[in-house]
Amino acid sequence: MPRTRDENLLMALGARLQAMRKERGFTQEALAEAIGIQPVTLSRLETGQRALSLSVLSNAAEALECSLGDLCAVDADRPAPVRSADEGELLRVWRGMDDRGRGLALRLVREVAKDG
Repeated sequence: MPRTRDENLLMALGARLQAMRKERGFTQEALAEAIGIQPVTLSRLETGQRALSLSVLSNAAEALECSLGDLCAVDADRPAPVRSADEGELLRVWRGMDDRGRGLALRLVREVAKDG
């Protein structure tokens, strides 16, 4: 059986991905880096010009802190988490750290919180 493309579904998934990216304060460049693709590829996914693979969907859901089901729920609106720009930045930096860096950062934050 030949494969067919559902253009409406691709456009809806792309629009959902774009909306969730913007709600969570990601630029195309930042999200593309987080999920391991080029920004131009993310742009094509968001506009429905390219189909999303399961691995890209899974990586995007992880980066956006939502379930794969939430990302694919093209008929449902999901509220963005209430988070300041600084919190979003901290999360993005945290995700880019190795275990040693995370340990150091956590100790520093705990010390600062004690003094606060």
